[in-house]
Amino acid sequence: MLRKEFVTQKFLLFLNGTMSKNKNSRNKVIFSIKLFLGIILLAALLLWQENAGKVIDLFSNFKWHYLVVLFILGLVMNLISCLKWNLFLIVRGLELPITRLLGLYFIGKFFNNFMPSMIGGDLTRTYLLGRQINSQSKSFASVFLERFTGLIALIVLSITFSLINLNLLREPLIGISIASITLGSLILLFLILNPRFIDTLSLNFSDKPTIAKALSKLRHIHNDILYFKGKNNILLLAMVYSLIFHLLTSVSVYFCCLCINFHPSFLDIAVITPIILLLTTIPVSPNNLGWWEWAFSVLLVNAGAGVAQGLAVALTLRGMTFIFSIFGGILFLFEEVESSASRAT
Repeated sequence: MLRKEFVTQKFLLFLNGTMSKNKNSRNKVIFSIKLFLGIILLAALLLWQENAGKVIDLFSNFKWHYLVVLFILGLVMNLISCLKWNLFLIVRGLELPITRLLGLYFIGKFFNNFMPSMIGGDLTRTYLLGRQINSQSKSFASVFLERFTGLIALIVLSITFSLINLNLLREPLIGISIASITLGSLILLFLILNPRFIDTLSLNFSDKPTIAKALSKLRHIHNDILYFKGKNNILLLAMVYSLIFHLLTSVSVYFCCLCINFHPSFLDIAVITPIILLLTTIPVSPNNLGWWEWAFSVLLVNAGAGVAQGLAVALTLRGMTFIFSIFGGILFLFEEVESSASRAT
């Protein structure tokens, strides 16, 4: 059995290797403000119209057998994400067992759920994979493209389903959020496809060594992302994986509704779920605490749910994520962590 001292030492070793420079007090202040906001959002939901008592009543009649379906769906969805991630590695001649990528995905979930926001799950799996393949830039590019293609698919679904249900777009927060995220994604896509952007920055900051060094690393990452420009078959397949993933997410939300004895139309759930997921990409609070629950509580009303039912669905999904996160934490205990954390850049 692992001793507590060993586990603590191992975590600190990993932390020092990856985040030794990140001690900015401003980050801590921002994290505290976001955490406070998330707690306020969650507390307001629980106290409003006695939702806490209603949620307890819903969980007292919980249909536990549906958890088996949710667990299987969760495994399949994580597997699909890893298959998509693997697309961007195979093309670069990097062949890793899918079980290894799945393990890294679970470890990332652990860091997302149980560690401070400055140590994100994507950063963790980027570092661990980069150390294994001896290229942090290729690793970052693969993780970025896995995430970015998923975001593009989510935007497409959200806009499509919003046009089907125009009442959703009449909600100011939904309309503004979809428009803002779409615009931001288009700007990011333009910058990615424009290599001269980094060249211009490098010329302007050539006399500042620290910034120039950072831009040099950014150039490596940018080149590794641009490697996939014109590889339409790979990008199209990644989009297909993303669409399947988001469809299964709607199925998961539907079964969460069944868990609390709420029987909505699956079509309503399929329309609303991508919009909820898109809204919760906005980093309002650490691990979207409160914001995740608020989005479900408010938007599932459009599927006939009460606020308490939406909150119960959100908490059920969060609970399933925590289960996978704990598994990721166990895997991390057996992850080889070296003191020379900067093996490759």
